[in-house]
Amino acid sequence: MRPAIPVTEKRFRLLLVGIVLTLALGTGAVSSFGQEPDKNQSMGGSQEFNFPKVPPAHNHMRLLLENSFQYVNPVHGIVEPVSGYPAEGWNQEPQNGLFLRSFTQLTAIGKWIELLANIVAGYADNPYLSRDSAMRSLSLALKNLLEDQRNPSLAAKGLLVNFLGLEGGKRTGPLLESIERKKFIDVFGDHTGHAVWRALVQKGWLLEEDNGRKGRIRRTENYGAAYFDGVLAPYAHESLKSRIMGLLDQRVVTIIFGDNVNLTASLAKSIGALLRPEIRNDPKVASLREEMERFIDLQKDGYFHLFDPKTGTFFFGWDATADRFIGWDDGRGNWITGRMNYFINEFRGPWTFAVLRYLLPEASIRNAGFKIKPYKHADGNDSFALAAWEGSAFQLLGLSLFMQELRNPGWRRSLETLVDVELDFSGRRNLPGFLSEAYSGNGTEYTGRIGISDIAVTDKPLFSHVPSLYTLGVAYMIAPEKIERFLGEHWPRISGLFTSHGPWEGWNTSRNEIIPHQTTVHTLSLILGGIGSAQENMHRYLEYGNLSESLEKLYRPGDRVNLLGTENRVVPWTSEESRFEFTRGTGFCRFASQLAGDGGMAFLAYGDRAISLSNGRLVLRYRSETEVKDACICFKRGNDDPLPAPTIPVEIFTRFKQAKEEEEMEIVLPATPALSGIREISLIFGKRGERLPVDLSITAFEFIPFGFALDPVR
Repeated sequence: MRPAIPVTEKRFRLLLVGIVLTLALGTGAVSSFGQEPDKNQSMGGSQEFNFPKVPPAHNHMRLLLENSFQYVNPVHGIVEPVSGYPAEGWNQEPQNGLFLRSFTQLTAIGKWIELLANIVAGYADNPYLSRDSAMRSLSLALKNLLEDQRNPSLAAKGLLVNFLGLEGGKRTGPLLESIERKKFIDVFGDHTGHAVWRALVQKGWLLEEDNGRKGRIRRTENYGAAYFDGVLAPYAHESLKSRIMGLLDQRVVTIIFGDNVNLTASLAKSIGALLRPEIRNDPKVASLREEMERFIDLQKDGYFHLFDPKTGTFFFGWDATADRFIGWDDGRGNWITGRMNYFINEFRGPWTFAVLRYLLPEASIRNAGFKIKPYKHADGNDSFALAAWEGSAFQLLGLSLFMQELRNPGWRRSLETLVDVELDFSGRRNLPGFLSEAYSGNGTEYTGRIGISDIAVTDKPLFSHVPSLYTLGVAYMIAPEKIERFLGEHWPRISGLFTSHGPWEGWNTSRNEIIPHQTTVHTLSLILGGIGSAQENMHRYLEYGNLSESLEKLYRPGDRVNLLGTENRVVPWTSEESRFEFTRGTGFCRFASQLAGDGGMAFLAYGDRAISLSNGRLVLRYRSETEVKDACICFKRGNDDPLPAPTIPVEIFTRFKQAKEEEEMEIVLPATPALSGIREISLIFGKRGERLPVDLSITAFEFIPFGFALDPVR
């Protein structure tokens, strides 16, 4: 069964694109804070850069960072001068519908603050922003962030709208996304209200939803008060037109969980940078830390409001204006509330931090499922990798790693596997970057459908020819030597992306041409990953906030379990009344069947006790008379578990070779409470409605938490 739609499904992307367009069009799509983008600026001298955590031998990463810093060169005006906030991106192309200098987002603000704090702390000396100027810029951005947090048109319960319009030094929230037909009837009466609604639908400004009770507002190029012609001509009189536009163009307070936790985590990392021993006692630095901490404290009520104790999950977001949680119409008139229910996504680290920082229920992480899938490398060997919804490197790795993943064996090995998969895939296809959510090269299309299908949950087609640079920064934190080597191997095309304002993000390899788009979040993520300070900055913050012990508890290794041990039960089963043979001996079991559907074996721990399989290795050895291409290892909690069953279960997809000699598969399981409270581990073969011969002998099946040596099971 296809799992429930997670946070990274296309509905979120449509929501994001809609908000972007409404902000751009709503602000008049002004160019770039009064300054045109510079195209001929000097590249600057490398002797002025200092990245203390980048080894001198890593010349390619240093050159990439140096060019990336051009993006924040003040001459380019990427930072709006009144607020101190960075724009969404470089491209301001009204003729193409791109207005990236007309708005910003919380994640970009957080990354900008984080970069400034790192410059102040001495992690990123550069010729464009001195430590003193970074301190001044940091102070300005924080002053306005605290001011916006108190502004009821931009925030609610301490959380900010995810996108902010930037027009003439004034910040504005997004425009209304959808509207009820009833609003028009209330204003114009029954007859005229219905008539106006029909005209707006015919004009294309409204796309009906919920059986015509609501309409999604479509602000296209010919939208607005100047275009009351055709079917809208009868309503072109100013008194009617102004009331119609007043209904359509209401400002709303839309709060999104993921964007807010991104900002929260960036502020915490910034505090950690400003706790560096060399600067921590500076009174100005201490004052900045206090402002950041005050902002974080004031977000608490908002996060508790977004937590749903009935399901043990966070709501995806909240429309504070309508006081309704964010969701979508399923096409049958039912409102589906969006929830954070899939863990391997770009918000994983910030989400985890927010749970620890605010003492929020661990249930939100425990009830977030995920998938692991096999990936076949060029050498023919399989590795088991965490899967993202669309196989995007951004969804897999995030914008940064800071929750001490690299000090935790379960996460470190999982992340190293992901980097190896990305390198293998890009290397085999000569891609100068990783496949990741970005602009696709198809006009102005921005999409998450760029990824590796083998480690994607969705079965929708994905683009595999438009790699981008920005996730190389996070990957460098995990495997610096491998990424430096990758940069060298692809340097002619990677350096071909360099401009006087930093690198364009990607290549269209099918047409062998640059994709000329550049966004703030991606560029800053590349820089911050390359300078490599996030782990130690967050470590300082966790120590400062007495949170290290809580994180260790969250990451604690599970229980060593030999699932073939005599104390544990193994229960064979089939659907469709297929006959089967089952034999169990000391240290092995055999299952054989001509399956007419699905079937398999359920491994139950002794006495139905609940076990944890977090932060360790699941080791399975086998011999097989048949090849089994479609198998799954599934985890089930007990019926008496205090939490409702997760919407998206934890599953490991796998396959078995036809093998006379013993084969072994080792699957690293990350550190997460989602793997705790397990009563049953099922090995399932086949699919309903399909026939599959199975003759498989399991000779070892055990979970070994990290910290134990693997002993052979015979």
